[in-house]
Amino acid sequence: MPFDKVSDDLAPGPFQRVALDERFIATLVPYSPQDSLEAQEFRQILHASLQTLSPTEFRIVELRFQHKKSRSQVSSKLKLDREELIKLEDQALNKLRQPLREYLEN
Repeated sequence: MPFDKVSDDLAPGPFQRVALDERFIATLVPYSPQDSLEAQEFRQILHASLQTLSPTEFRIVELRFQHKKSRSQVSSKLKLDREELIKLEDQALNKLRQPLREYLEN
């Protein structure tokens, strides 16, 4: 099948949503060795930041952002009331934000 035909068949219709994942977006953005170094450094900082979280904070972040669970789903799973969940989630996100903010400012 010719490339044009395949791309026409895959083109979204007027009311279809299109998801752009990282792999697709990466093909559109020019890549340089410095980008690779910066991404590696960023991952190291994020990894170190994740290690500062308590087990409960880590689990909350994991469920909320990796597994896309709602706050009510997380609070039920971890047997936390809503206010406690919000407090722990905010603490965890602040622990993650600070080192990343410092990295981006430098």
